[in-house]
Amino acid sequence: MRQSKSNRKPSIADVAAAVGVSKTTISRYLHGKYDYMSDETRRRIDETIDRLGYRPNKLAQSLKAPNTHLIGVTIANISNPFSSQLLKGMQAECRRRGIQLLVSDVDDDPALERAAIESLLDSQVDGLIVNTAGGNDEYLIEFATTPGNPPMATLDRFIRPNVCDCVTSDNVAGVDAMLDHLAERRFDHVVFVTQMIAAITTRVSRATAFRDYMAAHAGIDGEILEYADPEDLGEQLERIAAEQRGRRVCLFTNNEDAMCDVFESYPAALNGRIGLCAFATRRWAHYSGRGITCLDQDPRRMGRTCASRLVARIYDGDESPFELVKLPVELCVFASTAEV
Repeated sequence: MRQSKSNRKPSIADVAAAVGVSKTTISRYLHGKYDYMSDETRRRIDETIDRLGYRPNKLAQSLKAPNTHLIGVTIANISNPFSSQLLKGMQAECRRRGIQLLVSDVDDDPALERAAIESLLDSQVDGLIVNTAGGNDEYLIEFATTPGNPPMATLDRFIRPNVCDCVTSDNVAGVDAMLDHLAERRFDHVVFVTQMIAAITTRVSRATAFRDYMAAHAGIDGEILEYADPEDLGEQLERIAAEQRGRRVCLFTNNEDAMCDVFESYPAALNGRIGLCAFATRRWAHYSGRGITCLDQDPRRMGRTCASRLVARIYDGDESPFELVKLPVELCVFASTAEV
């Protein structure tokens, strides 16, 4: 039977609130990590734990060993097919080393992401892989540079300055390769369709590369179409189609989800009279209709690479400088641009 609030056991959050520190600080205290913790703070924590009658759970009690062989992962939006392949790659590398993943979906919410990271720390993970939802760069930089925190890496995202390993695709080279292909196919106007760019570094990189390409090349032009609500897409795409009537138009989407939003809101995209391309996995693109020309990022490789670098820092003593790793993408041409 569920305990009433008045009878429930005190939690680590209760201790943190009573002392006036973060749950992370309490967690460090419980595991003997007193670096940068004053004697006064330690005394107050000890007294509060005794007064509240707090007892760590079995997981926390078992963590007297140097490592738990747990790595925490936050995913911006796990419903994206790309995200599931990132996880497949991370899992393959971690399973090979006898490491378990604790995964949290943050539903594109920066506040949920911060809460998820705190929760993962409470589970005593040895390190973190963050596929950030955006809007948390200052928090992540502070986390990565705070002594005593576990190592962190970012996946399909990067943060500046370079305070941790960041594994992403070479988005600029990918955009250039796709636009070169569309220019060769004599498209006149390209629409880069993306969810809100905001502070998502991959989207920023792609949008910037798109603008730079258009500014440097004659004979092809384009625009960026950001959307927050897929229901608004149809009207905007109809407007663009009317404005560009008589010209060869191609819709270039930021990912598979954006392409699905295009299909649902603008069925005319399926009539074969406009071009379609996307950042997407080859397998998804190959079996979508007649085949959609794509930039395959190989998300499994991305996941493996990120996990491998973090594991090396946690368990193998790797102290080399942090890197921004840009993995190459592959242009895969299908009927959506080749036969329009």
